[in-house]
Amino acid sequence: MHVLKNKIVAAVVIGSLVFLAGCAGSSNVSDRSNPAVKDAKVQVQEQDKQAMLENMFQQLLEATRNDTPADELLAMMTDTSEYWLDTLENRAKVYTAEDLENCQFYEAFAILTYRLYEREHLFEVSEDRMLWLLMSKKGLFQKFTNLKLGPMKIKNDRGSIGLASSPEVPIMLFEWDDTAWKLNLAETIPLITKGMEATAVKKNWTGKKLALYWIDSEYHMTYSRLDDSLCEPIGF
Repeated sequence: MHVLKNKIVAAVVIGSLVFLAGCAGSSNVSDRSNPAVKDAKVQVQEQDKQAMLENMFQQLLEATRNDTPADELLAMMTDTSEYWLDTLENRAKVYTAEDLENCQFYEAFAILTYRLYEREHLFEVSEDRMLWLLMSKKGLFQKFTNLKLGPMKIKNDRGSIGLASSPEVPIMLFEWDDTAWKLNLAETIPLITKGMEATAVKKNWTGKKLALYWIDSEYHMTYSRLDDSLCEPIGF
């Protein structure tokens, strides 16, 4: 009698488990096939990504203002940005005046400024100097983030931010890498220097000539030889 009773109880338990599993499966299928549920989940995910982007940007600003070590800064950037920085620093060491004639303005400006810093012993780091030049508290990136910025925007896995005066025009770009947001510095630097290029368009200058013009404008009260002497490698 006890054996029969135990079998009946076991059958009831198994049946209940099968029923509950079926309900759970039906619920999951229903959730996946229900557009309203799917849209709600996507909205929550996007809201989380928005908050994560805003948080990451604040951390990045604090890092640049505090001259955070290079490895921590690079962890906030895309892999392509790190490769671009290495390439740009190498060009600063080897590019000739002729090479610079074919450079975009932002690239020529970074290279010539790098050489000025090297010549005047302004670098405060021995490695990752191009990163420091662009991202330190006195760097190019910092000058633009001190301006009044607009709201951060997300489209798919790309984030952006523009100036408050023209929020629809991005000056910084970010990428989502499945777990966190990263700054795409390689695409950001051309955007934040775009306004500086207006002079070149009016005067029909090359990127190299415009770069020398801006360097002279910024440093002429402090340093001498802000001329073509910067266009040749200076024996790094």
